[in-house]
Amino acid sequence: MKVSVFATLVLSSFATALPCLKRRGGSFVLQNGIDAINLNNQFKSLTASSPCTSGNACVNGEFAQCVNGQYVLTSCGSGLTCAALPLVNSAGTSITCTTQADLNSRIAATGATTNGTSTTGSPSNVTTTSSSALTATSTTSSESNPSSSAQTSLTLLSSLVAPNFAKNGENVNTSEAGEVPSLTSTNNFINFCATLSNLPITDGEQIKGGSCNPAPMGAIPSTSNMPSAKFVSPNNLAVLPADTTFEVTLAVQGLETGFFVNADTNYFSAPQQIDPTSGQIQGHAHFVIEALESLTQTTPTNPNKFAFFLGLNGKADAKGQLYANVTGGLPEGTYRMSTIMSAMNHQPALVAVAQHGSLDDQIYFTVVAPGQNGTTTTTTSIGSSPLPATASGDSSVPTGAST
Repeated sequence: MKVSVFATLVLSSFATALPCLKRRGGSFVLQNGIDAINLNNQFKSLTASSPCTSGNACVNGEFAQCVNGQYVLTSCGSGLTCAALPLVNSAGTSITCTTQADLNSRIAATGATTNGTSTTGSPSNVTTTSSSALTATSTTSSESNPSSSAQTSLTLLSSLVAPNFAKNGENVNTSEAGEVPSLTSTNNFINFCATLSNLPITDGEQIKGGSCNPAPMGAIPSTSNMPSAKFVSPNNLAVLPADTTFEVTLAVQGLETGFFVNADTNYFSAPQQIDPTSGQIQGHAHFVIEALESLTQTTPTNPNKFAFFLGLNGKADAKGQLYANVTGGLPEGTYRMSTIMSAMNHQPALVAVAQHGSLDDQIYFTVVAPGQNGTTTTTTSIGSSPLPATASGDSSVPTGAST
C-alpha cells in the first residue's frame, strides 16, 4: 500500500537499536554507525509485501510504516531516500528521509565501515519495533530545541508520537458491543489527508463541497474548564411580536470570549488554544435561529436553512453575558434558537471527556402579530462594543459575515 505526500515533507521516526553494552563514557558512536549499516543492509531485502508486526523500516528507498501487518510506503520526495542514521548524542539509530551524501557522511563520521568493523546479526528489530521505541531521543534540531524550530520543521518530533494511536480499541476491557475499530497511525496521522485524494485541503477556507483539514485538534481544557451557555432572553417559550427588534442575551461560563479570527482565510486553520491564565478555551459564541413548523415538530431541521445567524465576537461583560439585537425581528411563526460555542478558529469547542453536559443551549419561542401578547426589550451592543446585527440568508452565512 502506498501513500503520496508533498515532495518536500520529510518524515522521521525513531527505532531504538540494541547495541553492545561495552560502552564507556558515552562511547556509543562507533556502535551506532555499525548498527545503522546493518539496518540498511537488512532493508535491502524488504519489499512492499514483506510481513511485519509493528514499527518502521525503509523499503526501496521509501519510508515504510507497519500498519496491520503490512507496510505502508511514503515517498521521501525528490532527491531523498529512506535510511537508518546513527544517533549522535545517544545510543541508537533513527529511521528517516535523507540524502545519500548525508547518510554517507554521518556513517563515516562514526568510523564504521562496511567491512571489518561491522557486526553480524540483527542490531535492531526491523519489523517488530515497539510503539514505545517511537519516543526515543531525536537528533533533529527541532527536537533538541523545540521552542526555536519545532513549529517550522516538517519533521514530527518523536516525543509527540502518541503510542495509543496505533491501537484500534478492539478486544480491550472497555470495549462495548457494536463498536467499530478506530483508524490507527504510528505518526499521529500527519499525512492522513494524503489518503483522501478526492478532497482538497481545507487550507483556512469554508469549502462547501467538503475538504480534509490537516490541522491538529490542539489544546484540551480540564473538566473544570468546560464551557457552557444559557439564554437569558428571550425566555424559553416566549411570545414575541412580529417584525419587531428584540434582544438576545446569552450568559456564558468557562470560555475566554472575544477571540475570533478571519473566517474567510483562517477557518479551522489552527489548533484549539487555551488561555494560559484561566485554562479556558479562547473563543467566541454564536446563536442561530431556525424556523419550525410548530413547537411539536419532530422532523430534523435542515442546517442549510436558518432565519438568523450571528457571531458574538466581543468579550462578555462583568456578569458573563453577551448581547445582540435581532434588528427588525422575525415574521410570524415558531422558532428554535441555539448556541454554537466555538474556539478561536471557529471549530466547535473540544473538551476532555466524552460524557459531559451540553456545552450549548436551545430555546423555543413563538412570534405573533403585534398586539397578541408579544413582549420584548432591546439593546444595541455586545459587552461594551457596538454591534450591528447581521441577518442571514436562508441557505448560508453571507460572504464576509462573522461565524
